[in-house]
Amino acid sequence: MSAVLLFEIIFLVVLLCIKKNSDFAEVWTRTFGRGYTNGFGQFNENFPFSLTEVSFMIVIASCIVFLAYGFCLLGNKKYWGFIHCLMMITLIVVGSVSMYNASVGMAYNRHPLTIGKYEGEIKKEDFKNIATYFVEDYNKIAAKYGVNDEGEIVFPYNRSTIIELLRDEYKRLDGDKYFSKYTPKAKALGTSGLFTSVGIVGMYYGVLGEANYNTYMTNAEFPFNVAHEMAHGKGVMREDDAQIVATYICLTSESDVLRYSCYYSTIESILNILHLSDNKDDYKEVKALISDDVWKNINFIYNHWKGKMFLYDLGNKVNDWYLKTFGQKEGTKSYDDTEPDVDDKGDVISLSHYQSIYFNAYYNQVSQEQ
Repeated sequence: MSAVLLFEIIFLVVLLCIKKNSDFAEVWTRTFGRGYTNGFGQFNENFPFSLTEVSFMIVIASCIVFLAYGFCLLGNKKYWGFIHCLMMITLIVVGSVSMYNASVGMAYNRHPLTIGKYEGEIKKEDFKNIATYFVEDYNKIAAKYGVNDEGEIVFPYNRSTIIELLRDEYKRLDGDKYFSKYTPKAKALGTSGLFTSVGIVGMYYGVLGEANYNTYMTNAEFPFNVAHEMAHGKGVMREDDAQIVATYICLTSESDVLRYSCYYSTIESILNILHLSDNKDDYKEVKALISDDVWKNINFIYNHWKGKMFLYDLGNKVNDWYLKTFGQKEGTKSYDDTEPDVDDKGDVISLSHYQSIYFNAYYNQVSQEQ
């Protein structure tokens, strides 16, 4: 056991050292990491329940059992037995951390993501038209499907259908070698109530190549957040990058359901560009266009989560620590959009991440319509 533990520690230290080289991290992610997660992901699709939850339960239960047994041995002055139990716990923990780093940990330091960047001229006179275009589409989808008495948007598909719809959408990235061609099938978390309490709506566990979602999510939130977890399964582990990919996939989709979910999650970013227009009232004018059905849905979602995330601060701190440990300096702030760059004259030099995707989508759509 000592030899196995020593090997695990050395293996983990080596991984942590070599992952700092982005070129190596890129090669590792595209070869071993991709093969590993794809293999496990395809195998785990055969199980209708979340193997991630099962594995977590096994690891936690094993550590508790060894710890309890160890203290019993310590009480009987069997010191070597107690040390043996501590070594078993260390073996389990270090082994789990090592496998996580080997499967997806490297991807946190791979090359920058390039998808969805707008490279054209940034024209202030187009800001209002662009924002209005997407707000009107947002309203149109809400009117098409409607909201129920509580304010929940009524989609025509169940969640299994939306998951398969997203997997089909991700095939559009197959030509880009940056992404894995395999898209994991998202599974429901049986312990969603527990994850809700700490503010987790989804997770991707690279050791098993499995994407998971919180069943408490509302209809509007579901597609975008599942798209985010699927992005992790495509080899995109940095949270800001996963948000970018989810925005791109959903916003540029022909599916009303996916676009609506994207609007709910990111529309504020394209509205915020109006603060930088020459007419300072543009933001108020365009935001005033948002329909009553959309606002009802937004209020419903707010009330839906109210009081449920009573351990949110704890969950956020743990997640913040985890992300910073894996090299994301912004921690949980990496889930947020970036700010556009503005020069001294008030001209926009570069757009935020989400705004770039919106601008690309707008100009591509306008060119197709002309």
